[in-house]
Amino acid sequence: MSKFIPLCTAFALGAACAHDGAPAQAAHERNWEQGLDSEHAPQIAPLGPLENDQFAYDFIRRREREHALGTKATAADLDEIINNSSQVLASALALPLFRAGVYLGSPRLIEKGCTAGQRVTNSALRASGNVEAALQGCAALTSGKASNDGCGEGQAKLRDAYAQLAGEKSQDAGHTAADAVRMLRDRCSKIGAPLRSPVDPSTRGFLIVWVLHANDAPPVTFLAGETAPSTAEAINDAFLRGVQAVRPLTPQPLPRGEVHAERSP
Repeated sequence: MSKFIPLCTAFALGAACAHDGAPAQAAHERNWEQGLDSEHAPQIAPLGPLENDQFAYDFIRRREREHALGTKATAADLDEIINNSSQVLASALALPLFRAGVYLGSPRLIEKGCTAGQRVTNSALRASGNVEAALQGCAALTSGKASNDGCGEGQAKLRDAYAQLAGEKSQDAGHTAADAVRMLRDRCSKIGAPLRSPVDPSTRGFLIVWVLHANDAPPVTFLAGETAPSTAEAINDAFLRGVQAVRPLTPQPLPRGEVHAERSP
């Protein structure tokens, strides 16, 4: 993954790497956002945007073009991308990655969206990226209100099915989900079928749609009434909203950290 986040980026114009002989004080410019005691600063992502955000976006866009967004290799690289992202990029990643995970039937991609959302502490960015919806979706997949009626049992059983899917026990997950849907149909009239979604009913993704729907996740998390997602485009749009959200009074053009579509050779 290091090749996507080089120490001396092309955008830095060699400023950080060209002066190896500069005094240590210049190389370690004080970041006042960490407070007065940097050793005890909270582990919060920088607001951003950062130069690294561009490399991260280009990587995600390329993997989506290659139909490899949901692979294990991509997930491993996404870990580093998210850990090194600004809050602007993290806010832009959360919901699009979550929705891509639903569409592709990939719990690991959903997990990356949840992780990205948890890194965002700025309220303006949480709003601009609709991070709360993503985090509500994350919670719906793993927790719910305890209830002994047919609705509660069916909801819990669907969450169990998702846990099996995340544990790569797809066949068991399918059987558990089928039992849960039958239970809801027979014993819980208030939970009907999910709203129309672009997710194929024959796929693992539709199991996730059912879990989210039955456990009261926001419809936007399972693409209710929408078409197939364009993840890179959604990330870019959310990134632009995030830049505006944290710099509402800046009339100048957007900074170089703005995510631009990768140019084809």
